[in-house]
Amino acid sequence: MGHGPYAKLVVVFLFTSLGFMLLEGNFALFCSSTLGFRNDFQNILLVIMLSATLAIPFWQWFLTRFGKKTAVYVGSCSVVPFLIMVVCIKSNLYVTYVVSFVAGIGVASAFLLPWSMLPDVLDDFKVQNPESTGHEALFYSFYVFFTKFASGVSLGVSTLSLDFAGYISRGCSQPKEVDLTLKLLVSAAPIAFMLIGLAILYSYPIDEKRRQYNNKMLQEMRDSEADSESETTEISNMI
Repeated sequence: MGHGPYAKLVVVFLFTSLGFMLLEGNFALFCSSTLGFRNDFQNILLVIMLSATLAIPFWQWFLTRFGKKTAVYVGSCSVVPFLIMVVCIKSNLYVTYVVSFVAGIGVASAFLLPWSMLPDVLDDFKVQNPESTGHEALFYSFYVFFTKFASGVSLGVSTLSLDFAGYISRGCSQPKEVDLTLKLLVSAAPIAFMLIGLAILYSYPIDEKRRQYNNKMLQEMRDSEADSESETTEISNMI
């Protein structure tokens, strides 16, 4: 955790994941309770999952074309206008489907792109600490831990917020405070967390230029190790 780029990437991933998990965890209840689409929310969730799956090849192309950091910005920011739209515009099933489709694309970027950036952080650490070994497991384990941590925080925030708002489990109707709380949980709160994550991402130091430099340095280190091993083998054969 002492490696600066890794710490920043983990914090960015924590905030953006928390935003999208709040959206995912409350969107079904928001659709059925606030928007009144009780008979359609399964289809809405299916649209989110399908769009997220279909968007993976697109984001793979986008990050190789424009860079990973840019892809995270575009993926997260593209969701914001639609999250505002879904709570500001009067209940409309077609608008909800559009928002769900775009949200799925954003979900794909939020969970795919940070994982694709983790190897860059590992390479940067190897370049700065060439003698260090066995750190990959530690880096990945902390990453997984913060994923679970974000999921737990999201669940806790949602449960406490709805409880304070007076949510009635299995109730046919809910107080107006619950509708307002759900709007905050699927719009204002995710946007706030995503913007915090993107603000931290601005100071993330590994861009395409530095990534290519690290790859070049690692290749030189591998070539040097290979030459050293071949020389050792030749000396052993001579002896």
